[in-house]
Amino acid sequence: PNLIYIIVLFSHNKSYGLLVPRLCTSISTCFRVKMMTQHLRRISIACCHRSFGSKPHVSKVKPMLLETTVDWSSLPTVKLRGKRFLLGSESPNVPEFLSPPRDGFPPVYVPADDGEFSPEAWAAAARDVSREVVDGRGAGGALFRNIPLNTAKDFSRFVNSLGLKPMSYEGGVTMRNSVEHNVDTASNEHPAMSMGLHNEMSYTHYYPRKVIFYCEEPAEPGKGGESVMVDVREILRKLDPEVVDKFRQLGIRYHRYLPAHGEFFHGYNSWRDAFRTSSRDDVETYLRARNVAWAWGKDGSVSWWYNLPAMRFYKGEWLWFNQANLHNADFTTAHPDYDSANPVPVHQAPFNSQYGDGSEIEPEVLQHIHDVTWQAAVGFQLQRRDVLVLNNMYIQHGRLGFSGRRRLLVYLAEANA
Repeated sequence: PNLIYIIVLFSHNKSYGLLVPRLCTSISTCFRVKMMTQHLRRISIACCHRSFGSKPHVSKVKPMLLETTVDWSSLPTVKLRGKRFLLGSESPNVPEFLSPPRDGFPPVYVPADDGEFSPEAWAAAARDVSREVVDGRGAGGALFRNIPLNTAKDFSRFVNSLGLKPMSYEGGVTMRNSVEHNVDTASNEHPAMSMGLHNEMSYTHYYPRKVIFYCEEPAEPGKGGESVMVDVREILRKLDPEVVDKFRQLGIRYHRYLPAHGEFFHGYNSWRDAFRTSSRDDVETYLRARNVAWAWGKDGSVSWWYNLPAMRFYKGEWLWFNQANLHNADFTTAHPDYDSANPVPVHQAPFNSQYGDGSEIEPEVLQHIHDVTWQAAVGFQLQRRDVLVLNNMYIQHGRLGFSGRRRLLVYLAEANA
Protein backbone atom coordinates (compact mmCIF):
# COMPACT_ATOMS: atom_id res chain seq x y z
CA PRO A 1 0.00 0.00 0.00
CA ASN A 2 2.84 2.42 0.79
CA LEU A 3 4.38 1.70 -2.61
CA ILE A 4 1.09 2.50 -4.38
CA TYR A 5 0.82 5.81 -2.48
CA ILE A 6 4.35 6.78 -3.64
CA ILE A 7 3.41 6.00 -7.25
CA VAL A 8 0.30 8.20 -7.00
CA LEU A 9 2.41 11.12 -5.69
CA PHE A 10 4.85 10.64 -8.57
CA SER A 11 2.06 10.64 -11.10
CA HIS A 12 0.72 14.05 -9.91
CA ASN A 13 4.13 15.64 -10.20
CA LYS A 14 4.91 16.65 -13.79
CA SER A 15 8.63 16.42 -13.17
CA TYR A 16 8.44 12.76 -12.30
CA GLY A 17 5.51 11.72 -14.45
CA LEU A 18 7.79 10.16 -17.05
CA LEU A 19 9.41 7.96 -14.40
CA VAL A 20 6.17 6.24 -13.38
CA PRO A 21 6.03 3.70 -16.28
CA ARG A 22 9.67 2.73 -15.67
CA LEU A 23 9.08 2.43 -11.94
CA CYS A 24 6.01 0.26 -12.50
CA THR A 25 7.97 -1.98 -14.86
CA SER A 26 10.74 -2.43 -12.24
CA ILE A 27 8.21 -3.18 -9.53
CA SER A 28 6.49 -5.73 -11.76
CA THR A 29 9.81 -7.44 -12.46
CA CYS A 30 10.70 -7.63 -8.77
CA PHE A 31 7.28 -9.05 -8.00
CA ARG A 32 7.68 -11.78 -10.65
CA VAL A 33 11.14 -12.68 -9.31
CA LYS A 34 9.77 -12.90 -5.77
CA MET A 35 6.91 -15.15 -6.89
CA MET A 36 9.33 -17.37 -8.84
CA THR A 37 11.63 -17.66 -5.81
CA GLN A 38 8.75 -18.75 -3.60
CA HIS A 39 7.68 -21.31 -6.22
CA LEU A 40 11.20 -22.78 -6.44
CA ARG A 41 11.35 -23.01 -2.67
CA ARG A 42 8.12 -25.02 -2.65
CA ILE A 43 9.56 -27.37 -5.31
CA SER A 44 12.77 -27.80 -3.28
CA ILE A 45 10.81 -28.68 -0.14
CA ALA A 46 8.66 -31.13 -2.06
CA CYS A 47 11.77 -32.90 -3.40
CA CYS A 48 13.23 -33.40 0.09
CA HIS A 49 10.07 -34.43 1.93
CA ARG A 50 7.18 -36.79 1.48
CA SER A 51 3.79 -36.27 2.98
CA PHE A 52 2.05 -39.16 4.80
CA GLY A 53 -1.51 -37.97 5.05
CA SER A 54 -1.92 -35.76 8.10
CA LYS A 55 1.47 -36.71 9.45
CA PRO A 56 4.29 -34.13 9.43
CA HIS A 57 6.72 -34.21 6.56
CA VAL A 58 9.36 -36.94 6.94
CA SER A 59 12.84 -36.66 5.42
CA LYS A 60 13.60 -39.24 2.72
CA VAL A 61 17.33 -38.92 3.32
CA LYS A 62 18.68 -42.28 4.45
CA PRO A 63 22.12 -43.64 5.35
CA MET A 64 24.27 -45.30 2.74
CA LEU A 65 26.98 -47.93 3.04
CA LEU A 66 29.92 -48.04 0.66
CA GLU A 67 32.28 -50.93 0.01
CA THR A 68 35.83 -50.04 0.91
CA THR A 69 39.27 -51.62 0.81
CA VAL A 70 41.28 -52.51 3.90
CA ASP A 71 45.04 -52.96 3.99
CA TRP A 72 45.13 -56.32 5.75
CA SER A 73 48.86 -56.72 5.02
CA SER A 74 49.73 -54.66 8.08
CA LEU A 75 48.18 -57.19 10.48
CA PRO A 76 50.65 -58.85 12.87
CA THR A 77 51.45 -62.50 12.24
CA VAL A 78 49.40 -64.95 14.31
CA LYS A 79 50.80 -68.38 15.12
CA LEU A 80 48.65 -71.40 14.33
CA ARG A 81 50.80 -74.50 14.16
CA GLY A 82 51.53 -75.76 17.64
CA LYS A 83 49.17 -73.25 19.26
CA ARG A 84 48.17 -74.39 22.72
CA PHE A 85 44.51 -75.34 23.24
CA LEU A 86 43.87 -75.46 19.48
CA LEU A 87 42.65 -78.92 18.50
CA GLY A 88 44.77 -80.52 15.76
CA SER A 89 47.34 -77.72 15.67
CA GLU A 90 50.32 -80.10 16.08
CA SER A 91 49.95 -81.37 12.51
CA PRO A 92 52.68 -80.30 10.05
CA ASN A 93 49.88 -79.67 7.51
CA VAL A 94 48.34 -76.91 9.61
CA PRO A 95 49.71 -73.55 8.36
CA GLU A 96 52.38 -72.05 10.56
CA PHE A 97 50.57 -68.70 10.60
CA LEU A 98 46.98 -67.57 10.19
CA SER A 99 46.27 -66.04 6.78
CA PRO A 100 44.91 -62.47 6.75
CA PRO A 101 41.68 -61.75 4.87
CA ARG A 102 41.93 -62.02 1.11
CA ASP A 103 40.82 -59.24 -1.22
CA GLY A 104 37.05 -59.17 -1.02
CA PHE A 105 36.78 -61.87 1.67
CA PRO A 106 35.11 -60.57 3.62
CA PRO A 107 33.86 -57.47 1.77
CA VAL A 108 33.96 -54.42 4.06
CA TYR A 109 31.33 -51.66 4.16
CA VAL A 110 31.47 -48.29 5.91
CA PRO A 111 29.07 -45.32 6.22
CA ALA A 112 29.15 -43.00 3.21
CA ASP A 113 28.99 -39.90 5.44
CA ASP A 114 28.78 -38.76 9.05
CA GLY A 115 25.02 -38.24 9.16
CA GLU A 116 23.12 -39.14 12.31
CA PHE A 117 20.63 -41.98 11.81
CA SER A 118 18.84 -44.48 14.01
CA PRO A 119 19.90 -48.14 14.31
CA GLU A 120 16.73 -49.00 12.39
CA ALA A 121 17.81 -46.76 9.51
CA TRP A 122 21.25 -48.37 9.40
CA ALA A 123 19.57 -51.76 9.39
CA ALA A 124 17.76 -50.88 6.17
CA ALA A 125 21.06 -50.11 4.46
CA ALA A 126 22.71 -53.24 5.84
CA ARG A 127 19.74 -55.36 4.77
CA ASP A 128 20.32 -54.40 1.15
CA VAL A 129 23.98 -55.40 1.37
CA SER A 130 23.13 -58.67 3.10
CA ARG A 131 20.60 -59.71 0.49
CA GLU A 132 22.53 -58.51 -2.55
CA VAL A 133 26.11 -59.36 -1.54
CA VAL A 134 26.10 -61.93 1.26
CA ASP A 135 23.34 -64.03 -0.30
CA GLY A 136 22.75 -62.86 -3.86
CA ARG A 137 26.38 -62.54 -4.91
CA GLY A 138 27.31 -65.53 -2.77
CA ALA A 139 30.05 -63.72 -0.83
CA GLY A 140 28.82 -65.49 2.29
CA GLY A 141 29.70 -62.67 4.67
CA ALA A 142 30.18 -58.94 5.07
CA LEU A 143 31.92 -56.78 7.65
CA PHE A 144 30.25 -53.49 8.61
CA ARG A 145 32.70 -51.09 10.19
CA ASN A 146 32.13 -47.70 11.89
CA ILE A 147 28.34 -47.91 11.99
CA PRO A 148 27.43 -45.91 15.12
CA LEU A 149 25.98 -48.77 17.18
CA ASN A 150 27.39 -47.83 20.54
CA THR A 151 25.60 -50.21 22.91
CA ALA A 152 24.12 -53.69 23.07
CA LYS A 153 20.71 -52.00 22.93
CA ASP A 154 21.66 -50.29 19.66
CA PHE A 155 22.78 -53.63 18.24
CA SER A 156 19.50 -55.24 19.30
CA ARG A 157 17.49 -52.50 17.59
CA PHE A 158 19.68 -52.92 14.50
CA VAL A 159 19.39 -56.71 14.11
CA ASN A 160 15.72 -56.80 14.99
CA SER A 161 15.08 -54.40 12.09
CA LEU A 162 16.89 -56.44 9.43
CA GLY A 163 13.77 -58.28 8.32
CA LEU A 164 15.02 -61.64 9.61
CA LYS A 165 13.22 -64.29 11.63
CA PRO A 166 15.16 -64.71 14.92
CA MET A 167 15.79 -68.08 16.51
CA SER A 168 17.00 -69.14 19.95
CA TYR A 169 20.08 -71.10 20.95
CA GLU A 170 17.93 -73.83 22.50
CA GLY A 171 19.79 -77.14 22.39
CA GLY A 172 23.17 -75.51 21.81
CA VAL A 173 26.37 -76.84 23.35
CA THR A 174 28.07 -73.86 25.01
CA MET A 175 26.78 -71.48 27.64
CA ARG A 176 25.39 -68.12 26.55
CA ASN A 177 23.72 -65.31 28.44
CA SER A 178 20.80 -63.26 27.19
CA VAL A 179 21.81 -59.60 26.91
CA GLU A 180 19.06 -57.83 24.96
CA HIS A 181 16.03 -58.82 22.90
CA ASN A 182 17.17 -61.77 20.70
CA VAL A 183 20.81 -60.99 21.52
CA ASP A 184 23.13 -63.27 23.54
CA THR A 185 26.77 -63.36 24.47
CA ALA A 186 28.58 -65.12 21.61
CA SER A 187 30.25 -67.62 23.93
CA ASN A 188 31.24 -68.14 27.53
CA GLU A 189 33.98 -70.57 26.52
CA HIS A 190 37.26 -70.62 28.42
CA PRO A 191 39.16 -67.62 26.99
CA ALA A 192 42.36 -69.61 26.48
CA MET A 193 40.52 -72.21 24.39
CA SER A 194 40.58 -71.68 20.63
CA MET A 195 37.18 -72.39 19.13
CA GLY A 196 37.67 -74.27 15.89
CA LEU A 197 35.91 -73.25 12.70
CA HIS A 198 32.31 -74.45 12.48
CA ASN A 199 28.90 -73.78 10.98
CA GLU A 200 26.68 -72.64 13.84
CA MET A 201 24.60 -75.50 15.28
CA SER A 202 25.22 -77.73 12.25
CA TYR A 203 25.20 -80.63 14.72
CA THR A 204 21.44 -80.10 15.27
CA HIS A 205 18.33 -80.55 13.19
CA TYR A 206 17.52 -76.87 13.57
CA TYR A 207 20.26 -74.38 12.72
CA PRO A 208 20.41 -70.69 11.77
CA ARG A 209 20.85 -69.40 8.24
CA LYS A 210 22.27 -66.10 9.45
CA VAL A 211 24.75 -65.46 12.27
CA ILE A 212 25.49 -61.83 13.13
CA PHE A 213 28.25 -60.82 15.53
CA TYR A 214 28.78 -57.48 17.25
CA CYS A 215 32.08 -56.52 18.86
CA GLU A 216 31.18 -54.85 22.13
CA GLU A 217 34.70 -55.06 23.53
CA PRO A 218 37.68 -56.16 21.41
CA ALA A 219 40.67 -58.00 22.79
CA GLU A 220 43.69 -55.84 23.50
CA PRO A 221 46.38 -55.74 20.79
CA GLY A 222 48.71 -58.70 21.05
CA LYS A 223 46.36 -60.59 23.39
CA GLY A 224 44.83 -62.91 20.77
CA GLY A 225 41.11 -63.41 20.21
CA GLU A 226 41.25 -63.18 16.39
CA SER A 227 37.97 -63.96 14.64
CA VAL A 228 38.47 -66.62 11.98
CA MET A 229 36.29 -67.61 9.03
CA VAL A 230 36.36 -69.99 6.08
CA ASP A 231 34.13 -70.76 3.10
CA VAL A 232 32.84 -74.35 3.19
CA ARG A 233 32.93 -74.44 -0.61
CA GLU A 234 36.69 -74.02 -0.40
CA ILE A 235 36.92 -76.77 2.23
CA LEU A 236 34.99 -79.15 0.00
CA ARG A 237 37.28 -78.46 -2.96
CA LYS A 238 40.34 -79.31 -0.84
CA LEU A 239 39.07 -82.42 0.97
CA ASP A 240 40.10 -85.88 -0.21
CA PRO A 241 37.25 -87.12 -2.47
CA GLU A 242 37.31 -90.53 -0.77
CA VAL A 243 36.76 -88.88 2.61
CA VAL A 244 33.87 -86.86 1.23
CA ASP A 245 32.28 -89.91 -0.41
CA LYS A 246 32.35 -91.94 2.82
CA PHE A 247 30.71 -89.13 4.79
CA ARG A 248 28.19 -88.62 2.01
CA GLN A 249 27.21 -92.29 2.14
CA LEU A 250 27.18 -92.84 5.91
CA GLY A 251 26.42 -89.43 7.37
CA ILE A 252 27.35 -88.58 10.96
CA ARG A 253 26.05 -89.84 14.28
CA TYR A 254 26.21 -87.20 17.00
CA HIS A 255 26.19 -88.12 20.69
CA ARG A 256 25.39 -85.53 23.35
CA TYR A 257 25.78 -85.76 27.10
CA LEU A 258 24.68 -83.11 29.58
CA PRO A 259 24.84 -83.30 33.38
CA ALA A 260 22.00 -82.15 35.58
CA HIS A 261 23.83 -79.21 37.14
CA GLY A 262 26.84 -76.97 36.72
CA GLU A 263 29.52 -76.74 34.08
CA PHE A 264 31.08 -80.00 32.96
CA PHE A 265 33.89 -78.00 31.42
CA HIS A 266 34.28 -74.23 31.57
CA GLY A 267 31.57 -72.77 29.34
CA TYR A 268 29.69 -76.02 28.67
CA ASN A 269 26.09 -76.48 29.61
CA SER A 270 24.06 -78.59 31.95
CA TRP A 271 20.82 -79.65 30.28
CA ARG A 272 19.01 -76.97 32.28
CA ASP A 273 21.24 -74.35 30.66
CA ALA A 274 21.16 -75.91 27.20
CA PHE A 275 17.37 -76.14 27.04
CA ARG A 276 16.73 -73.12 29.28
CA THR A 277 14.30 -75.06 31.43
CA SER A 278 14.23 -77.09 34.63
CA SER A 279 11.53 -79.43 33.31
CA ARG A 280 12.42 -82.89 32.01
CA ASP A 281 9.14 -82.85 30.09
CA ASP A 282 10.32 -79.81 28.13
CA VAL A 283 13.56 -81.59 27.25
CA GLU A 284 11.74 -84.71 26.11
CA THR A 285 9.32 -82.62 24.04
CA TYR A 286 12.28 -81.01 22.27
CA LEU A 287 13.97 -84.36 21.61
CA ARG A 288 10.78 -86.14 20.56
CA ALA A 289 10.00 -83.40 18.05
CA ARG A 290 13.37 -84.08 16.41
CA ASN A 291 12.87 -87.85 16.40
CA VAL A 292 15.98 -88.63 18.43
CA ALA A 293 16.65 -91.34 21.03
CA TRP A 294 17.55 -90.33 24.58
CA ALA A 295 18.22 -91.78 28.02
CA TRP A 296 18.24 -90.28 31.51
CA GLY A 297 21.09 -91.24 33.83
CA LYS A 298 20.67 -92.13 37.49
CA ASP A 299 22.59 -88.94 38.32
CA GLY A 300 20.03 -86.81 36.49
CA SER A 301 22.13 -86.42 33.34
CA VAL A 302 20.68 -86.89 29.89
CA SER A 303 22.23 -88.45 26.78
CA TRP A 304 20.85 -88.50 23.27
CA TRP A 305 22.05 -89.46 19.79
CA TYR A 306 20.92 -89.01 16.23
CA ASN A 307 22.15 -89.13 12.64
CA LEU A 308 22.52 -86.16 10.30
CA PRO A 309 23.92 -85.80 6.78
CA ALA A 310 27.44 -84.46 6.37
CA MET A 311 26.33 -82.44 3.32
CA ARG A 312 23.48 -80.03 2.71
CA PHE A 313 22.02 -79.04 -0.66
CA TYR A 314 21.65 -75.27 -0.76
CA LYS A 315 20.93 -72.96 -3.69
CA GLY A 316 21.83 -75.52 -6.31
CA GLU A 317 25.02 -76.97 -4.80
CA TRP A 318 26.17 -79.44 -2.15
CA LEU A 319 27.89 -77.87 0.85
CA TRP A 320 30.14 -79.37 3.52
CA PHE A 321 27.97 -78.72 6.58
CA ASN A 322 28.76 -80.62 9.77
CA GLN A 323 30.89 -80.69 12.91
CA ALA A 324 32.42 -84.14 12.58
CA ASN A 325 35.87 -82.95 13.60
CA LEU A 326 34.93 -80.50 16.35
CA HIS A 327 32.23 -82.61 18.00
CA ASN A 328 34.45 -85.61 18.40
CA ALA A 329 35.28 -86.59 21.98
CA ASP A 330 38.97 -85.81 21.40
CA PHE A 331 38.01 -82.14 21.60
CA THR A 332 37.97 -82.44 25.38
CA THR A 333 41.66 -83.37 25.44
CA ALA A 334 42.55 -79.91 24.07
CA HIS A 335 40.48 -78.10 26.70
CA PRO A 336 42.31 -76.08 29.41
CA ASP A 337 40.23 -77.85 32.10
CA TYR A 338 41.12 -81.34 30.87
CA ASP A 339 42.95 -83.44 33.45
CA SER A 340 44.90 -86.19 31.72
CA ALA A 341 45.30 -87.97 35.08
CA ASN A 342 41.51 -88.36 35.19
CA PRO A 343 40.43 -88.87 31.58
CA VAL A 344 36.77 -88.43 30.75
CA PRO A 345 34.98 -91.55 29.46
CA VAL A 346 33.82 -91.10 25.88
CA HIS A 347 30.17 -91.58 26.83
CA GLN A 348 30.47 -88.70 29.33
CA ALA A 349 32.18 -86.25 26.99
CA PRO A 350 29.92 -83.27 26.23
CA PHE A 351 29.72 -84.56 22.66
CA ASN A 352 31.12 -87.19 20.32
CA SER A 353 30.87 -87.95 16.61
CA GLN A 354 30.92 -91.21 14.65
CA TYR A 355 30.05 -92.31 11.16
CA GLY A 356 26.34 -92.79 10.73
CA ASP A 357 26.67 -96.59 11.03
CA GLY A 358 28.16 -96.26 14.52
CA SER A 359 31.77 -96.89 13.52
CA GLU A 360 34.51 -94.57 14.74
CA ILE A 361 35.84 -91.80 12.52
CA GLU A 362 39.52 -92.48 11.89
CA PRO A 363 41.89 -90.06 13.69
CA GLU A 364 43.72 -89.34 10.42
CA VAL A 365 40.43 -88.35 8.80
CA LEU A 366 39.61 -85.96 11.64
CA GLN A 367 43.08 -84.44 11.31
CA HIS A 368 42.72 -84.14 7.54
CA ILE A 369 39.57 -82.05 8.07
CA HIS A 370 41.41 -79.82 10.57
CA ASP A 371 44.33 -79.38 8.15
CA VAL A 372 42.22 -78.45 5.15
CA THR A 373 39.99 -76.11 7.15
CA TRP A 374 42.90 -74.08 8.53
CA GLN A 375 44.61 -74.00 5.13
CA ALA A 376 41.58 -72.19 3.70
CA ALA A 377 40.85 -69.98 6.72
CA VAL A 378 41.49 -66.27 7.24
CA GLY A 379 41.38 -64.22 10.42
CA PHE A 380 41.57 -60.71 11.85
CA GLN A 381 40.91 -58.78 15.02
CA LEU A 382 37.43 -57.28 15.24
CA GLN A 383 37.26 -53.62 16.23
CA ARG A 384 34.78 -52.06 18.60
CA ARG A 385 31.31 -51.71 17.00
CA ASP A 386 32.20 -54.02 14.10
CA VAL A 387 29.25 -56.04 12.84
CA LEU A 388 30.02 -59.29 11.01
CA VAL A 389 27.12 -60.78 9.04
CA LEU A 390 27.55 -64.40 7.96
CA ASN A 391 25.48 -66.75 5.86
CA ASN A 392 25.82 -69.81 8.09
CA MET A 393 25.40 -72.19 5.16
CA TYR A 394 28.50 -70.85 3.38
CA ILE A 395 30.79 -69.62 6.15
CA GLN A 396 32.29 -71.31 9.18
CA HIS A 397 33.48 -69.09 12.00
CA GLY A 398 35.67 -69.50 15.07
CA ARG A 399 37.89 -67.69 17.53
CA LEU A 400 41.47 -68.03 18.68
CA GLY A 401 42.24 -68.09 22.39
CA PHE A 402 42.95 -64.82 24.18
CA SER A 403 43.92 -63.29 27.49
CA GLY A 404 42.36 -60.31 29.19
CA ARG A 405 38.95 -59.00 28.19
CA ARG A 406 36.95 -59.56 25.01
CA ARG A 407 33.18 -59.63 24.51
CA LEU A 408 31.17 -60.36 21.40
CA LEU A 409 27.39 -60.52 21.09
CA VAL A 410 25.46 -62.65 18.63
CA TYR A 411 22.09 -62.75 16.90
CA LEU A 412 20.81 -65.90 15.21
CA ALA A 413 18.17 -65.96 12.48
CA GLU A 414 16.39 -68.72 10.61
CA ALA A 415 16.06 -66.82 7.35
CA ASN A 416 14.57 -63.66 5.84
CA ALA A 417 11.20 -62.98 7.44
